[in-house]
Amino acid sequence: MRVDVYVHHMEIGGSQLGALELARETMARGHDVLVLAPPGGALWEVADRFGLDTETLPTHLTWPSPRNMARVVSAVRRTRADVVHAHEWGPAIDVALGTHLLLGTPAVVTTMSMYVSGYIPRHLPLVVGTRQLAEDAEGRGYRQVELLEPPVDTAANAPGVAGGPAARARWGFGPDDVVVAVVCRLTDDLDKTAGVLEAMDVVEQAGPASPVRLLVVGDGPRADAVVARAEKVNAELGRPAVVVAGALDDPRPAYDAADVVIGMGSSVLKGMAFGKPVVVQGERGYWRALDEQSLAIFLGQGWFGAGGAGAPALAAALSPLVRDAGLRAERGAFGHRVVTERYSLAASAERMEQVYRAAAATGRRSPRDLARLGARVAWDVVRGRLRERPARD
Repeated sequence: MRVDVYVHHMEIGGSQLGALELARETMARGHDVLVLAPPGGALWEVADRFGLDTETLPTHLTWPSPRNMARVVSAVRRTRADVVHAHEWGPAIDVALGTHLLLGTPAVVTTMSMYVSGYIPRHLPLVVGTRQLAEDAEGRGYRQVELLEPPVDTAANAPGVAGGPAARARWGFGPDDVVVAVVCRLTDDLDKTAGVLEAMDVVEQAGPASPVRLLVVGDGPRADAVVARAEKVNAELGRPAVVVAGALDDPRPAYDAADVVIGMGSSVLKGMAFGKPVVVQGERGYWRALDEQSLAIFLGQGWFGAGGAGAPALAAALSPLVRDAGLRAERGAFGHRVVTERYSLAASAERMEQVYRAAAATGRRSPRDLARLGARVAWDVVRGRLRERPARD
């Protein structure tokens, strides 16, 4: 098969890295794959390292983009793609109104967000990451919904593969330090930065004698606020309790250096792949540790949540893990088993291949759905308020 993959951006983040890993695995299964994405971002180097064929699109984070649509149409004609795979809502607009409408090329949309945007056409095959999202999408009239839990490369992400003790030394962590690591894009989206700031509150409240140190890996529009808060906490405690490492092309050393990983989505799954106990973050102060009791909740709603006590909830989840190395080892082993049994990249690529084949065999344009999408996009462009739509519409 010939598959063209449209990634929404190439800045470091779980959804887009997962798209590249899945593209690499699809290529390894004998298919021709072309990755198209906007300019900028460290993941272009990752795509090159993976050996993927790539093409840079003209515009960045602008949807709908007539220039990107035209480039994707040209690429699809050149490659004679059997299917176009759009990742997230913006590329879904460009693909639906571009190659799918103009050329009739079958399309598939994946969203690994915590909600399904109303801009994604309901007639296109939709791939989501949790049972709860799948049920919600089906209830909203999406006609073909596939559940594909966020894949993890459990060979590349495994205990010890990224340096072990050397990774800890990289940031000056000692053997008695309890390192809590978070790898995320520093943005207000899904309250990611709010969670990082709550983690700093917990570190500050633990006091100067606490063994806890926080490692923050990532970049984004709120990076300056994160750095400023870290400097304030460190000055207050009189020690480098918070280390802000910035963006890393390869964040695996951060996971390997950690004693505990906090975060959401694919980031927390990677922490589990490294055998680390994890505390899952969500919106509006949500924090909950993974254990045998909470696993069923996360398998249903995804590695995310909404509503909670904020920093006190995180402190309560971290406290037993900080005190008890044995509990950290027990929870880390449990999470590692969950990832290896349920989130294998190879199994995900096999399932995605089936979705591609079904789309190529049956995919067709739906004039009614495309007309609705076009009208909605045009209306929001005119009013200057085109944005992602999490709400039912």
